Amino acid sequence: MEQQQLTSARLCVVDPDFDAQCDRTERLLLTPLAESTRAMPQHDLLVDGLAAFRHNRESLAEAVARGPRVWTPNGRFEHEGLRIVGLPTARIDLLYAVLRELSGALVAPQDSAEGPEGLAAALDDLPSADETADAGTAAGLVGALARVMSLMDLSPDADTATLSAALEAADGDDVRLTYAEEDAWQRLAHRVTMLLTESSPLHRFLY
Repeated sequence: MEQQQLTSARLCVVDPDFDAQCDRTERLLLTPLAESTRAMPQHDLLVDGLAAFRHNRESLAEAVARGPRVWTPNGRFEHEGLRIVGLPTARIDLLYAVLRELSGALVAPQDSAEGPEGLAAALDDLPSADETADAGTAAGLVGALARVMSLMDLSPDADTATLSAALEAADGDDVRLTYAEEDAWQRLAHRVTMLLTESSPLHRFLY
C-alpha cells in the first residue's frame, strides 16, 4: 500500500525520439558527472540521480513491452509508445533536484566559491557527441535532461485525461481510439514533439 501511495501513474509517450534523448542524457551527462564529481559535495546526489534515471528508463521500457498497443480509429496505424507508467514520485523529485543543481552550476559566476574544481568545471569538461552543435555543450546537455523530465513528468491536461481514460478502460487490451481521442492524440503529439525537439512534429502526424 505504501508503494502505491508513493508511485504516480503518468501518461508517457516512449518513442525513438524520447529514447534518443534519454540515451544522450544518460551517456553524455549523468554518467560522466557521476564519475568526475567523486570529491565534490554533489557526488551522492548525482550518483543517486543516475540510478533513478536508469530505474525510470527500465520502468518505461517495461510499460512499452506490456502494452496495450494503441491504434488510430481506422485500425491501420499504431501510435507508438503511448503508455501509462507508474513512476515513484521520489525518483522524479530526485531528478528535479539534479536538474536544479546542474542549472545552478551553469550560471554560477567564474569566481564562485566552487573554485576551478567545482561542478561548473565538471560540466565544462563533459565529453560531447557533437562539438560543433549547441546540443553538444554543457547547456545543451542539461537542456536535454530538462526536456526528458518534461516527458517523464508530463503535466496533465484535458488531452492526457482523455487518453489515460481510454487506456485504463481497455484493461490491457489493445486500444482503437475514437475520433475524439485521436484528436487528443494529435494535440498531445504536437506538444510532446515541441517539448522534446522544439521542431515541427510532422513525422507524428503523417501516416
